Amino acid sequence: MSVDPLHVFAADFHRLHACGAAENALPRWQHLAPTLTRFGSVSALVSELDRAERDVDYDTADEVLHALLLVAGSGGEASRVAAVLVAARMVPAAGPVVGQLLSATRKCGRTLSVAGARLTVAGCLWERVRCYPLTRTTRVAGNLRAELIKHSLIAEDVHPRCTGRAAPLDPAVLTAVAQDSDPGQQASEELVRVLGWAVGEHVLSRAQSDLLLARWAHGTAPVATRVLGERMGLAQRTVAHRCTRAEQLLADAVRDAEAA
Repeated sequence: MSVDPLHVFAADFHRLHACGAAENALPRWQHLAPTLTRFGSVSALVSELDRAERDVDYDTADEVLHALLLVAGSGGEASRVAAVLVAARMVPAAGPVVGQLLSATRKCGRTLSVAGARLTVAGCLWERVRCYPLTRTTRVAGNLRAELIKHSLIAEDVHPRCTGRAAPLDPAVLTAVAQDSDPGQQASEELVRVLGWAVGEHVLSRAQSDLLLARWAHGTAPVATRVLGERMGLAQRTVAHRCTRAEQLLADAVRDAEAA
């Protein structure tokens, strides 16, 4: 059975963490990037990144990711461990890049298999993590994703004319998998299945899946972002942004999976 190259990063980091290699690398990380000295363990560092993602705390996420990328480009075993951690965290963003690459190659009249696209994106993700332009200290994850898209297209010799922005999400993409339209009923099994697939394929995080499940809990009538915000203790604007982002990721992934 072949191994998905994008799934390797998370498995590799889990192994490195389980055997103690990640914790052993932490002092070297802290020497190279003093901003990481506030973390007593790699588990605490990962937890802080999880919190920053959950709370949309871009400043903290940028600071920690940039420090890890600085270490990742320094050379040595400790740098490899840092690179594996960053690559593993970027896999959810890399999934849609596979779809973009497949779409772009089709527009250029070329054939690329899904497995080939995933291999290309995985290779470019590793390369970009090790070679991140450290002068870019803000929007780190976004910049890394932009670098990944650019270099994945270059690796497959795709001309810029073959690329383009994804179309805005049609709500029907989600309502089509939500069959229970009566208010008060739970989301359909099909919606749960699709969201489970998206998490398993690293298209969505568990938090994003839970958010969409709450958003579309009543089928074709989405729960208002204001209501969700009140439940979650977040601003409506924040919830709306998260919903739009998650819906776009899911719609792109479903569309690309159907086209493959």
